[in-house]
Amino acid sequence: MGGASRTAPNIVCIVLDSLRHDHVRAWGQPWVHTPHLDRFAAEAACFDRAYIGSFPTIPCRTDLMTGRFTFPHRGWSPLPREAPVLATLLRAHGYTTQIIADTYHLFRDGHQFDRGFHGWEWIRGQEGDRFVVDAGAATTYPAAPHKLRNPERLRDVYLKNVSRRRTEADWFAPQVMASALRWLETNNGGPPFLLWIDEFDPHEPWDPPTHYVHRYDPGYTGENVISPVYGPAAGYSPEEIRHMRALYAGEVTMVDHWVGSVLDGIDRFGLRENTLVVILSDHGHYLDYPGDQGQLGKPTPLYEGVAHEVCMVRHPDGRGGGLRLAHLVQPVDLLPTLLEVAGAAAPAGLEGYSLLPLLSGAEAWPRRMAVSCPHRDLPTLTTDRWSLVYQPGGQPARLFDLRSDPVQGRDVAADHPDVVAEVDAAFSAFLDERGADRGGYPTAAQE
Repeated sequence: MGGASRTAPNIVCIVLDSLRHDHVRAWGQPWVHTPHLDRFAAEAACFDRAYIGSFPTIPCRTDLMTGRFTFPHRGWSPLPREAPVLATLLRAHGYTTQIIADTYHLFRDGHQFDRGFHGWEWIRGQEGDRFVVDAGAATTYPAAPHKLRNPERLRDVYLKNVSRRRTEADWFAPQVMASALRWLETNNGGPPFLLWIDEFDPHEPWDPPTHYVHRYDPGYTGENVISPVYGPAAGYSPEEIRHMRALYAGEVTMVDHWVGSVLDGIDRFGLRENTLVVILSDHGHYLDYPGDQGQLGKPTPLYEGVAHEVCMVRHPDGRGGGLRLAHLVQPVDLLPTLLEVAGAAAPAGLEGYSLLPLLSGAEAWPRRMAVSCPHRDLPTLTTDRWSLVYQPGGQPARLFDLRSDPVQGRDVAADHPDVVAEVDAAFSAFLDERGADRGGYPTAAQE
């Protein structure tokens, strides 16, 4: 085992699933209550142009833990055994490593995202986690089944899993964050540590305690569409859409409160001055807002509502605090950043870049294009100005000028064919550099 110095900082990473960047008040919706994330944003370096890489949940986590893009080579699959991963690299450098999560995909079906961690804790029961088998648990659809995504799974799995909740402490985010607090209290003062907190909320089903929902949509008496079908929003009434947004905002505010308890614990346990804290999301979620192209959920194509991430880094010495940075950053940048923070050697072949120089005011940054893509599906390519969004069914890609049109309301591909060709060629070069075939991915325009 390597010898990390006790002066090496601790690392706490908090991953929040499906958190839209514009639902943290520091970036967008002024009506969403996120006081703890806002306070953290004021103390941290905020990356205003953070974009997903490999999509969705598990490919993104693979990017985060390996520092390499997953989608050119594989889709949703277990953490590759041959790859050096964050926990093993920091463990070999003398770090104590722990993962606490309710993101059940990390552990189920042999996905092995606990690899390299000294300890792991799985808070059971989220979404489709096959956990509670209780014939006596009475569950009914919260809305007409055709309005719900995977309605039988929702009724027969998820609602049974949560049937015994009584107080807010029984919800998933409170359980995850309470466990993280206990771990921090009993593990400070020893070797430097990595604590990875992976919180599935505000991913649907959206069913926070009612006091959070009443904050945003008091008096609603309709059906509770807590997990809408991914796709066009046209099948739902305006009142249902408004309530979905309230349910989601309630989830966000609940998560904010409990993330705040961990941030307060870091201060209370005397860890602030020797702990790097990262808060990020894996992707967003369409809610039929302007720019969501009339969609709900996370279907492709990938527009800003899904492709744009939250990414904030608070350095223990205050470096970068309060900065708003416009560099294009992606999940593959996390691993090289944390290795540099720890003073650990980086393995060969990383495709991300350490963010630390940016926290110190560096201007140079090698990434000129963010690539967001599921495996063998529709990519979105983002540059400092342009967003090129590939379309299904052989349709030409759409081009948006994010400087003048941040909600992607006007396709300007016909006005800028040179930009389309240039960005499309850059995507081909990106794949070539990784030994991946362009076959299976669309081209920007059809002849």
